[in-house]
Amino acid sequence: MITKIDNITYLLDSAKKVATVTKSLEPYSGAVVIPASVEVGGVEYQVADILDEAFMDCAALTSVVLGDNIDSVGISAFEGCAQLSAVTFNSALHMIGMQAFKGCGSLVEVVLPPNVLVIGRSAFAGCVSLEKVFLPDNLVSIEPSLFDGCRSLARISVGDVVDTIGEYAFCGCSSLCEVSLPQGLLSVEGWAFRDCSSLRAVELPSTVAAVKKGAFWGCSSLEEFSLPQAVNMLDQGVLANCTSLKKVTLHDGVLSIGYGAFYNCSAIESITVPAAVVNVGDQAFRSCRSLKELRVMCEAAPMCSADIADADVYSRTLLLVPQGKVGEYGFARVWNRFGNVEEIA
Repeated sequence: MITKIDNITYLLDSAKKVATVTKSLEPYSGAVVIPASVEVGGVEYQVADILDEAFMDCAALTSVVLGDNIDSVGISAFEGCAQLSAVTFNSALHMIGMQAFKGCGSLVEVVLPPNVLVIGRSAFAGCVSLEKVFLPDNLVSIEPSLFDGCRSLARISVGDVVDTIGEYAFCGCSSLCEVSLPQGLLSVEGWAFRDCSSLRAVELPSTVAAVKKGAFWGCSSLEEFSLPQAVNMLDQGVLANCTSLKKVTLHDGVLSIGYGAFYNCSAIESITVPAAVVNVGDQAFRSCRSLKELRVMCEAAPMCSADIADADVYSRTLLLVPQGKVGEYGFARVWNRFGNVEEIA
């Protein structure tokens, strides 16, 4: 049964005495206050959910207050509400669906209650005015593209039980200058912080076991980076286009440096390749215009399938290799293209 009360349309479940906010034939507008319950025919119904796409593309909607019994917000529930500038959440809320607030370009601040356990992928993607977000402590993961394109977001603190930062989670958050990551974090997925051009520093917890491809691609203000001990490879493009990067620390357990890992890291002057590395990917050091010294600690020259740099890097950069290994590197594929090779003192 569908009914309309005070300009809000509900789907009623008579058996459970539950009402769900659903799409209206006439788009919602202005300030909407969703009550905790409604009475129909002398029967009280708890307003427990907001249905998928219920407020989608309601261009004139300006604010929403969720009733005290709202437990979940459906997929794309408020997607494309361009004038929505304020949402008041309730303490009963447990779940926010995928793309729930995607493209809400006027939303400035989001304060989520502590009982929220799940926020679906892209839930706040494209919220270009979003400046402040307070995430609940019980959130388990940062889903893919959660804040993709939130270019006004300046700071974020991730809750203590989060174990994964999903793909593209903060991609394009160009104002993000500070991020706090919890001990216990296990993975930073591909492109998670791509083009976070204001991010100057990031401290990855020791628990991190995977930093996937392009995770910090285009973080053009990032000056230092240390790979956690549990991560045994620098994946492809992880630090590509980090044009302010000056210091990189790779621990002794690193086995591989991926394709384009340091591509266009134009400020870095020295890179040390740990002794355990067995493979260096194509274009790993391409366009490293300031690179003066490449220290390769490997007794056996790492394998390369194709060029790891460009002609400028080969001709200008001093390749330092272990004592007695100049000859080996001089015959090794790709490494023999470096014009200046010396032993490490």
